[in-house]
Amino acid sequence: MRRLLGLLSLGPAVVVSVAYTDPGNFGTNIAAGSTYGLRLLWVVWASGAMAILFQYLSGKTGLAGVTLTDYVFSRLSRLPGSKVWRLLYFLSLFVMVLATDMAEFLGIAVGVHLLFHVPLELAVWLSVFDVLILMFLADRSASLEMVIGSLVAVVALSYLYEMRIVGVSIGEVIASSFRVSLGGRGEVLLASSIIGATIMPHAVLLHSYLARDKWGVSRDPVRVREALRKHAVETVFYLLIASMINVSLQVVSYYAFYLHGIHGIESLEEAYKTLTPLFGSTAALVFGVAILASGLSSSMVSVIAGVSVLESYRGRRFQEWKVRLTARLINMIPLYLALRAGLSTIGILVYSQAVLSATLPLVLIPLIHATMNRQVMGVLANRRVTSIVSIVFVSMIITINILLL
Repeated sequence: MRRLLGLLSLGPAVVVSVAYTDPGNFGTNIAAGSTYGLRLLWVVWASGAMAILFQYLSGKTGLAGVTLTDYVFSRLSRLPGSKVWRLLYFLSLFVMVLATDMAEFLGIAVGVHLLFHVPLELAVWLSVFDVLILMFLADRSASLEMVIGSLVAVVALSYLYEMRIVGVSIGEVIASSFRVSLGGRGEVLLASSIIGATIMPHAVLLHSYLARDKWGVSRDPVRVREALRKHAVETVFYLLIASMINVSLQVVSYYAFYLHGIHGIESLEEAYKTLTPLFGSTAALVFGVAILASGLSSSMVSVIAGVSVLESYRGRRFQEWKVRLTARLINMIPLYLALRAGLSTIGILVYSQAVLSATLPLVLIPLIHATMNRQVMGVLANRRVTSIVSIVFVSMIITINILLL
């Protein structure tokens, strides 16, 4: 235990663990649990396992002194018409970041709406300033990892409480985790959304930046092995905990809604209001707090990822507050219009995460290519079995997305 504690620290894995607990996970798992029971629980576990591997690979590129976006942009620069290819790839990444940020932004707006009884449309406008305030606090008074880790802990504690009051059967949860099936189009859509909500492209991109900054680059084989060991233990430990939080989202939805004959929850607001008569006002309050904490923590990470992508593309530093504010203003208008048009909050979350799932190969294929390249990775290059498993995982993701067509 002492050796394990020595290898653990609040680092990159804590930051990227937000990918397991963001509002997109709330939306997809509440929809899955209330509509299909625990039939898609295996997808959550599988997505978590795949995410751990891909985050580990991304962190390895950082230890080798290379970020994933730098690697891709350098390769595209060698092609004829390189400016066009670089621009197209940058735009695809920026759309991913915006799609991710919209889900986080929505989570904050809903949390403000539920907890402070502010009209949802007004909460959207108020939520523009969340990341600016939180980033200021993180920069001035505490490490980014500590701020984000604290918010993730709020989500975890909230759902531990929810699991206790809804009366979860551990035996049933374990048995359901090993029942692998995928039925009609509705289940395929939610499976794709769960994958996109867990293996988030921006988190995979960001891990290489964070690992490079955290562990540094060394040519000393002993230091490299030590850094890789710490990175591996930290990634598996924190992301496994985050994966269990993710699982609890679907489990609570099943026990709180599905077993009480409430099927197909369509909005986070409906979930909040339904909890009160079933389990009391405290259950609803804790749910609202979890949503708000989820949105705040994940918004910080999506904005950092956006800054990293922009700096990699342009090759120079940018003032973070400008990028944060730009992303917020871009997302405000479509989100406000979608809500005014009557689209459900869970519907917005589910479809946005399906889009992220469809774009995952744009990040994961270059990641595998980079980590297989011994000229880039040196002694950190993948073993053959690691590459094979990674390719199988990407093929599974592509197959599920193709089933949606």
